[in-house]
Amino acid sequence: MVVSLVLCFCPLILVCAVLRAAIAEFQIKYALWAILLGLASVIPIAALQFAVERLPFFQPYSLAHVLVTAILLNGLIEESVKLVCMLPIPSRNMTARAFFATALLCGMALGCFETAVYFISGVQQITLRIATAVVIHSACAMLSGAYIWLHRAGRARAAPFVFAVLLHGVYNFFAGFDNLFWWFSVATLLFAVLECRIWYQRAAHPNEYSAQ
Repeated sequence: MVVSLVLCFCPLILVCAVLRAAIAEFQIKYALWAILLGLASVIPIAALQFAVERLPFFQPYSLAHVLVTAILLNGLIEESVKLVCMLPIPSRNMTARAFFATALLCGMALGCFETAVYFISGVQQITLRIATAVVIHSACAMLSGAYIWLHRAGRARAAPFVFAVLLHGVYNFFAGFDNLFWWFSVATLLFAVLECRIWYQRAAHPNEYSAQ
């Protein structure tokens, strides 16, 4: 069991090492900030979901209702809390690369912790969760990070945060299937990664997108 729990956090440790080696300006303190902020988001997310999901509106009346519930409970609540928790990141003295790397680690810390909780609860598919749920948490955190970065740069755009909310919710909706529809969760995940690249380019190279 101990080995499996350590495995849950291996992606976080590995990515920290890769980012530190690949991005010269990415400092260890940024990684520590990210991990602490990511873990700090766990309690408010759990508390809000626990309180809200008991409201009559969130009872599963239909498939469309399940989708709306996933967008609100998983998308809006989780991404809103993550965004608020990332606000203390001191982006003023950071490059776009370092900031987005920090946002990625923030989401990954939450995703890895969530995977460990699921494992303790009896879910055995650790590898699958690492390859999917941890990635969607990381990608959506980067999209919320793009919102923060662009807002602070005076180029506020709501789109990246909206994408984070919708993509997280849609991912959770399709991840709940155990048939061919499950593959739509993978497609959603890949689309989220693509959006991360697009919004990183817009943040890091503002002159190329000044007209947008």
